[in-house]
Amino acid sequence: MLNRFLHHIRAHRLLRDKQRTLLAVSGGLDSVTMVELFRQANLPFALAHANFQLRGSASGQDEAFVRQLAETLKAKVFVRRFNTREYADQHGVSIQMAARELRYRWMEEVREANGFDAMATAHHLDDSIETLLINLLRGCGLPGLKGIPVRTKQVIRPLLFARRGEIEHFAREQALQYREDLSNEDSTYLRNKVRHKLIPILKEISPGLHEQMQAFFDRMAGTEAIYRMMIDQQREDCVEQKGQELHILKSPLAALPYPGVFLYEFLKGFGFSASVCAGMLADMDRQPGKRYHSGTHTALRDRDAFIVFESRPDAEGVFEEVLPSAEAVRAGHFVFLFETRQADNAPPLPDGPNTLVADADRLNYPLVLRSWKPGDTLVPLGMRERKKVSDLLTGEKMPLHRKREVIVLTSGDEIVWVAGVRASDPFKVTGTTKNFLVCNMTSGTAGRPPG
Repeated sequence: MLNRFLHHIRAHRLLRDKQRTLLAVSGGLDSVTMVELFRQANLPFALAHANFQLRGSASGQDEAFVRQLAETLKAKVFVRRFNTREYADQHGVSIQMAARELRYRWMEEVREANGFDAMATAHHLDDSIETLLINLLRGCGLPGLKGIPVRTKQVIRPLLFARRGEIEHFAREQALQYREDLSNEDSTYLRNKVRHKLIPILKEISPGLHEQMQAFFDRMAGTEAIYRMMIDQQREDCVEQKGQELHILKSPLAALPYPGVFLYEFLKGFGFSASVCAGMLADMDRQPGKRYHSGTHTALRDRDAFIVFESRPDAEGVFEEVLPSAEAVRAGHFVFLFETRQADNAPPLPDGPNTLVADADRLNYPLVLRSWKPGDTLVPLGMRERKKVSDLLTGEKMPLHRKREVIVLTSGDEIVWVAGVRASDPFKVTGTTKNFLVCNMTSGTAGRPPG
């Protein structure tokens, strides 16, 4: 067992010489076996025990057992108690998910604060097979077919080579003491149903189940690596990053085999589900304008692309007065910075649409920053005829979601500036201008470009 343990660590490059590992120890059979193998291998380690306080007095006894184990081994131990049920209720997750999130987050904090190189959990081959079957029942994609990965960032799983029966045999052979968790027999949990009912049937059908599944996991790991390479290759052709927006181009996406798979891979990091992506694909050739939502982002169906951006409310209804003394005014999603200058300190002409330079003596205060309305018109800079703001925005090929955010600066009944798009000709500076108004528009959200 020890030789196979060391071979597994070397084969998967889980640890290098003298690297320190924080071991997740519940006090049960698997984690105590992992501790013993680390001890026999002379690998430096410390123990970490998360007390989820779910099993009454048994939870306290588990904690006491782990503390005693650490004392016997003269190893450092970290312990944290959690109100797991409260966390689950507050975050709307299952008890099992709450415990998982709490443990991993806390152990990562301990790892970083104390300079450990890795964290180790005691998942074994049977756990991985159970996970595969659960993933299949839930309709997983390719990543779910790998079972439990050997490494996830700083988390390593040095027992994945071993069957549950081998671990039990090793524990008897070494006369290891450990705590029994009676919840492992509770058939209300899906994992326990799979463990105690489904897997025995599969073993009866296929006695070589463990060997077959181990080979399958190895093949799936290789298959997923190839899959990831293909996703990354097609991402280069289908996805463009434009500022804080992601543009997924319709034409190259549609030319791919199984475009829904690629669309989901491009969008899942933004919280979009496979079903939402399927709906987007079905609607791809329809009129632009429809929006699709995840918890944090919006995807807009535009003419040639799906435009993905962080969800935020439209600017409709914005109305902010600007007094002569104003220096900074927030309107909609933007901040407008104002200053006045005289002729002896004339500003340079704007180098982009996010800056306005106007003749201050032609303005009537208070100015107003507001969301544009249908029917709004102006004489765009350099033109003589009036033009609708809506036509101006269409001419700019501005996506619908950005049209809804556009702010105009007005003086009386006249538009001085369609912010970030075009200034108005009647308020332009000339050779006789004596006083200048300068306004710079910046994003009201850190890191988000305004235009």
